[in-house]
Amino acid sequence: MKVLILRGGTQPRRVRDGKAGAATPSTRERGVMALGSGSGHWVLVNMSSAVAHQLDSDGGLDSHPGLSDADVRAVVLTDAQVDHVGGLLSLRGGAPIDLYATPAVFEQLTTALPVLPVLQHYSDVHWHVVPVAGDRRVASFRVEGLPSLEFTAVATRSTPPPHLARGEGPGVGDSIALAVRDLATGQRVFCAPGLSQIGATEFEWMREADCLLLDHPQPAAQDPASADLQIWRDLLRRLPARHKVLFDDVRDAAARAEWADQGIALAYDGMEIEL
Repeated sequence: MKVLILRGGTQPRRVRDGKAGAATPSTRERGVMALGSGSGHWVLVNMSSAVAHQLDSDGGLDSHPGLSDADVRAVVLTDAQVDHVGGLLSLRGGAPIDLYATPAVFEQLTTALPVLPVLQHYSDVHWHVVPVAGDRRVASFRVEGLPSLEFTAVATRSTPPPHLARGEGPGVGDSIALAVRDLATGQRVFCAPGLSQIGATEFEWMREADCLLLDHPQPAAQDPASADLQIWRDLLRRLPARHKVLFDDVRDAAARAEWADQGIALAYDGMEIEL
């Protein structure tokens, strides 16, 4: 199994004065990645606008056959946050889309943020419901074209999207983590973009993983000296995963080195993890 982090490519971006600036992926590209089994088939986890453009224009992706030139585009959504679904419309007019999401996310994308009714006018979209809802907090499913990978969706707690009606609290299925097991090798990935709190269920899945891909669960604790941040580092350090990756934008070299000393890598565009 291969994990490829996607953050919009490495082309210089225009800044306000019209001059080209260095490529500096924003937080809007956090939590987007591709998973492949080596068969030439890939599944994308979430889809930002920048990554959708990257799939169409980044020649560097040619080294990953079947990713940018897919006959069918498979996408699993972990929630309905704009940063994770905003690129769906940019896939219009391309390959047919196999879209995997929970009932709650499909509902949000047809009502509160009606991306799907628009997208279906331009593309052939096949809905695949991930049955995490109500009392069912964990559900396994398969992605077409990737028979050697077993996917499990785990309900998580996250901040509700701003486009939800005021007063609507988070429900089961509003956000999920993905546990992916390679049936050929037994290797496991646990991917949780947008995770805000770690409960007992999530922790058990994290303990079984060979690779962890996580957002910082305490977004207010950005001070490297904070107690919350140190507790989080201690938790990650104790987990047995060989690969520990955070979707964090730490520009300070000393802070990045401090994370590295803890055995924790920070995600960057084009980052590859082989399992």
